[in-house]
Amino acid sequence: MRSRQGSRTAEAAAAARAHHHRHDAPRVFEDPYALKLTSPAWRRVIESPLLDRLVFRLLFRKLRPVGAQVLARSRYAEDRLAEAVARGVGQYVIVGAGFDSFALRRRDLADRLRIFELDHPATQAGKRDRLARLHLDLPPNLTFVPIDFEHDELDEALARSRYAADLPAFYSWLGTIAYLPVAATLRTLQSISTFAAPGSEIVFDYLVPTTTLSEPDRRVVEAVQRFAERRGEPIVGAFAPEDLHEEVGRLGFEVVEDLSGRAQHERYFAGRRDGLSPMPASHCAHLRLAPTADRRRR
Repeated sequence: MRSRQGSRTAEAAAAARAHHHRHDAPRVFEDPYALKLTSPAWRRVIESPLLDRLVFRLLFRKLRPVGAQVLARSRYAEDRLAEAVARGVGQYVIVGAGFDSFALRRRDLADRLRIFELDHPATQAGKRDRLARLHLDLPPNLTFVPIDFEHDELDEALARSRYAADLPAFYSWLGTIAYLPVAATLRTLQSISTFAAPGSEIVFDYLVPTTTLSEPDRRVVEAVQRFAERRGEPIVGAFAPEDLHEEVGRLGFEVVEDLSGRAQHERYFAGRRDGLSPMPASHCAHLRLAPTADRRRR
């Protein structure tokens, strides 16, 4: 993304959640704030039945699996977070938060979950300005932490906040990795592995290389690549699952689950009549940081 401009793909992701909340049934993911948080242009489209149909059903019909991926990854991350909170985890780090609305939706957790939103300064500034214009009161457990993922270390950014490095945390990192070089992704995971407390968890989504896909699936990814390129945020990172698992194992993570696009469909979209389904090229990974002794043995 451009250094002084907020993320346009983050705007599009919020628009996908808003469109789903307003027009689809049954809902895979509930986000009543998405419409308010996305851009005025996207709001006009979604609020107009004619424009919504023109844009989402016709103009961007090839990108519909991407919208489903946005829903699936958000649902997956928050399902896993709920399990972690039930186990007593009290810190939630949203890496590349974009226009995420979790802190607004889950005010009931304000007394037992600290939330840290990490994002590029330009995107974060745009979100904070939008929240102020909407006169939305921010919950007291929310902290904004600016970071440039290609140049800044995650642990140094969190050290400037109330984050407690000696306590386990749950991390979500959604809709970001595909836009980062592989080396930058691994560097961030290494940063988490070296400073996060044992038992900390992370959920992220990623794309597999197009060379591993069937022709129809490859065409979907290529459409996404063109969409992102036109918005100045090219897709540059992909992982083969077996290579990713090997890399994160070296960093001290255990793979709890790696959910393929087809497995996401079975879990969240099976039985739908509208054809909504995430693209098979997308995966959701759930990692847990092993105890220190186990990490040393690696």
